[in-house]
Amino acid sequence: MKRILVVTVNWLGDALMATPVFRAIKDKIPSAYLAVMAPLRVQGVFQDNPYIDEVIVFDEKGEQKSLIAKLRFIRFLKKRNFDTVFLIHRSFTRALICCLAGMKTRIGYRRLKNYLVLTEMVSPESLPIHRQDYYLNLFEAQGIEINKKNPDFFIPPSVQDELTLRLAPLRQNHSFIVGINPSANWQPKRWPAANFSRLADFLIKQYKAAVVFIGTEKEKKVIQEVISRMEGKAYDFSGTTNLKQLGALMTNSRIFISNDSGPAHLAAGLGVLTIVLFGPTAKEVTGPRGEKVVVIQKDSVCPIPCYQVDCRDNRCLSSITVEEVINLIKKRIEDV
Repeated sequence: MKRILVVTVNWLGDALMATPVFRAIKDKIPSAYLAVMAPLRVQGVFQDNPYIDEVIVFDEKGEQKSLIAKLRFIRFLKKRNFDTVFLIHRSFTRALICCLAGMKTRIGYRRLKNYLVLTEMVSPESLPIHRQDYYLNLFEAQGIEINKKNPDFFIPPSVQDELTLRLAPLRQNHSFIVGINPSANWQPKRWPAANFSRLADFLIKQYKAAVVFIGTEKEKKVIQEVISRMEGKAYDFSGTTNLKQLGALMTNSRIFISNDSGPAHLAAGLGVLTIVLFGPTAKEVTGPRGEKVVVIQKDSVCPIPCYQVDCRDNRCLSSITVEEVINLIKKRIEDV
């Protein structure tokens, strides 16, 4: 039996983009034992996936931070007897670990350092290219045809039932549920809090919608700033859902509105009408894909993309008006 390991990437959105490879590998080699090596924060992306036989967590900033811990991890991998590894992640450290773990065929993208640790190198296509295509092309170069690019994310029925029950009071008192993610991993990617407040109040007044804000415990402050500016009542679910529960919440939502972030990719992959507000990054490179995805971005007020983490102006996002988003929702809501 062929034993294959896929070393995936660090961020939620990127990890979701890479999930179609597992279905494709199993379609081509049904008997293969297929595992994924992923950071702790995205392991939920791969759990419960019927095409993945094992999820191996590599927590470089936690459990595997020290050299001794990395050596233990190498011994662990060696016992797993993987003969082939695909390295979506470009980390030299991960490639070296797989080399030292005795994986005979090590496939990754061509980089100067990788000559030392890879057995097969693929030349990346010329940029710009969508991040998902960049990930999937590594496998297609090896003859693994990927026909379905929609992300795979599997929610256990028990989790789905749990969230449906939790949201029942909201369904009884409101016409439908709208999920909103007002945060992002850096400030210039965030639409102004006052705009989210006005938008949420409109949804409550106009449609009697239940507005549910989502985020991590660390993002609660961002959400509370939005809620504090509102006139109507919203629901703060920040820090109360794991990744599977978040997915279940999204499937119970009629619309999901978000900044450029991982949750936007999750909602898009689950087929929820997803409105994404893009600022200093390139939607053509990292934007969510899907039939029900609408990306709003203003590229006339500032050169886009700029990727300025410390930008204090934020005009690319502040120039997107609440009225624009409202008009888009009005046009789409009857088709949801």
